[in-house]
Amino acid sequence: MAFITENKPGDWPANSREYKLDCIWDMLDKFEDNPSYKTREVLLALVSDNDLNQYSSIGRFRFSEYEVELINLIYLRAAQFQINAVKVYLYDLITEATRLQKIYSWMNPIVGEGKEAGYSIEVYENGLRLELKLYHFAYQKYTVEKTKSFAEQLLDVVEEIYNACSSEDEIDSIAYAYSAMLNDISYMRGSKKEKIWQFNREDLLKILKLEADILCKNNQNPTIRPTRGVLMTQISNFILKSRNNYNQDYICKYISKEVAKSTVGNLEIWMGKTENLNDKREQKVVPELFEDVSWIDYEWAKNIDFTPCRTYYVSSFSKSINANNMKDGYGECLYGYKNDRIVDLIGPLMMRTFVNRDGCDDDLPDKKDLPAISQVIAFDVLYDIDEAKEELKYLFEVIDAFDISDDEKHLFLQEILQYWILSVKDSSWSDERERRYVLFLYEGYNYLETVVEDGFLKEKTSLFMLPDFILGENPVRNIVKKQMEAKQKATMSKEYLHCRDCLVQDYDFISSMNQKERKCPVCGSLNVDIIYR
Repeated sequence: MAFITENKPGDWPANSREYKLDCIWDMLDKFEDNPSYKTREVLLALVSDNDLNQYSSIGRFRFSEYEVELINLIYLRAAQFQINAVKVYLYDLITEATRLQKIYSWMNPIVGEGKEAGYSIEVYENGLRLELKLYHFAYQKYTVEKTKSFAEQLLDVVEEIYNACSSEDEIDSIAYAYSAMLNDISYMRGSKKEKIWQFNREDLLKILKLEADILCKNNQNPTIRPTRGVLMTQISNFILKSRNNYNQDYICKYISKEVAKSTVGNLEIWMGKTENLNDKREQKVVPELFEDVSWIDYEWAKNIDFTPCRTYYVSSFSKSINANNMKDGYGECLYGYKNDRIVDLIGPLMMRTFVNRDGCDDDLPDKKDLPAISQVIAFDVLYDIDEAKEELKYLFEVIDAFDISDDEKHLFLQEILQYWILSVKDSSWSDERERRYVLFLYEGYNYLETVVEDGFLKEKTSLFMLPDFILGENPVRNIVKKQMEAKQKATMSKEYLHCRDCLVQDYDFISSMNQKERKCPVCGSLNVDIIYR
């Protein structure tokens, strides 16, 4: 895709941030031209930083209009392709840039005589898309003042802007920016860099109630598209991810030696329909909770129809590393992941047709097919009935905050509970500590590198060739090791610790370790190296 170059600095790229943006733009082009598990993996490798010390600020210190244009266009293309990890990365980038500007203002008094001028990034304030700009202002207030949590500062900034709105256009702008920003960061992957987005449920309720107030003032009905879809994903993402206080244990997949061998040849992950899962009570626990309605305080939250409205496929992972019961039940080959980049790696690739509407740019084609990643939701499975009821009561309170009729609340709840029906299991399964990924398949799309056979969804993926670490006696370890280490060196931003046993790459261990004892943070091995640039 051609890009505007009139504002491009002559020495671009002059720092690591600019270079990374260029790489992402180029890979978006390659993904659009050739959507496949390979181009998806490379693109996601560029935007899936996990460790706090992984970010590199090497190069010239500057911000430019061209950078802002590139950020905005990358955001639009990521939205078009439904690659939420790219949008999340842009928020991470703005976090780092805003913090870097604060530090630079301390070191160089030439950057504005006043405090405000020194902390501001003018091109961000003037040019970023509304949702990104709102985040920039909120994070700037948070990192400069250091007196409140990010959630509190976000509420302060949004309320201040909201109360200052004097026209319908201004209200519409803040309503759009706030909802879009919340939806974007709700797709956080659980990396260490995103902790400030992990709102406790008390703060989250305040954040969502403010959104409900703004939507009401903007005359937006939460039950009408596209607002309904945004709220469905946003609310479910935040609540489901906040389970177990955003538990950030490593995620792993146990498979047998035979399956491990086959993944090298077919590069596939198989996911079963819900009726084929090994728990015969799948999708029954949550509906059973609504049979006795004595715990439900709202009449509109009763008499829910739990009939599935789409085709679901499930892939089960675990948060129990090196657990003997899991090895005995599923296989001794363990593939580990630091965070939920799994979501974007197993979402089926599909093609969507975009139509040029009347009055739009005449240079655009009448129709264009573009790739996208289908919807996936991720959550820790709950095994405690009382805890599940409390969470559902919290969901009821969130929905009740919106200014809609009881009938509309009932229908909204009924639809959003489709995200919950696979998220609670009987306590007898609790030892598995399951991290579950539910894929949604929709009719009318052309799915790529994906087939449905014998009740399984079989999809091409790099998941088993490029995990974050690997444990157990794996017959294809050397093949996976070669691929993992090649990726680690290709994407390295600075020196890192490399474990020769589990093969993990860790940037944070460098900044905090006791130099007398270099130890792997995953498997505890002392068989480690420091890899330098």
